[in-house]
Amino acid sequence: MNLTSARMLICGGETLAGAALAEEANRRGLDAATLAAADTSNWADPDAIEAAFAGQDPEVVFVAAGESGGIALNRAHPARLLESNLRVVLNVLGTAARRRVPRLVYLASSCCYPRDAAQPLCVESLMTGPFEPTNAAYSAAKLAGLMTCEAVRTEHGLAWFAAIPATLFGPEDHFDPDHAHVASGLLVRMHEAKQRNIPAVAVWGTGRPRRDFLFSRDLADALFFLAEKYDAAKGPINVGPDTDLSIAEVAQAVKKVVGYEGQLEFDVSKPDGTPLKRLDAGPLRAMGWQPKTDFAAGLRETYAAFCKLKR
Repeated sequence: MNLTSARMLICGGETLAGAALAEEANRRGLDAATLAAADTSNWADPDAIEAAFAGQDPEVVFVAAGESGGIALNRAHPARLLESNLRVVLNVLGTAARRRVPRLVYLASSCCYPRDAAQPLCVESLMTGPFEPTNAAYSAAKLAGLMTCEAVRTEHGLAWFAAIPATLFGPEDHFDPDHAHVASGLLVRMHEAKQRNIPAVAVWGTGRPRRDFLFSRDLADALFFLAEKYDAAKGPINVGPDTDLSIAEVAQAVKKVVGYEGQLEFDVSKPDGTPLKRLDAGPLRAMGWQPKTDFAAGLRETYAAFCKLKR
């Protein structure tokens, strides 16, 4: 599909991924409208969603919607996260199905994989074991979205599929500590510690778990690439960088970028989460897509955006 002439709708324009998609669409001069949680009572207002779809009559929909966060938020509010993301599945994907939107890309989550799946994570491992307990409710809702794409493609013959991104970070983040994932959360806390001369910053867990990190603008580039070229009949596809870092390595990288001179204290009373999450991005590489931004460079851009926001 040629996106240069396609009408597009980005659902979740307030999220990190959605904002990155909207900015990339604007840079490319594409016809892309956005729809945010605030426009739809957190995706609970089907009439508002229907009106947005009717107004744009999209040929391609990107679904980057639904509340998300790190381990702390998942442990404190599993029901809220479940409800928010199931509303997206029922109301956004439901509206798109009724309107027979030809092409839809749903952003799932690496949390959809079983905790103990073989590494790197391949889509064949989906639904072969239990979720990581610290985010099981959120994971179930995201998996429901992935399965909805499979079901709609089977029943209606529409070119819908799920993309599963690595852990995101980037300058489009809101830097909200309650919703921050690890890199952004550490960045915010070390910046505040630097400003207030706090001698130490706590890091949850042992620092040993490893994650792969994807810059938000690389994700947007990959999603437009997939929307144009991917055969949806192949099912879900991973979007990742082929490298991983330990949480301790991430914390040290953030410390360097922020210029924080205090100590890092690993709080082993807090959960680590899944020991290792690294996506198998081989199918995407075989199509010819590569990320453009390494972790350090992306982190510097992210911190610059944060500092500009704080002025």
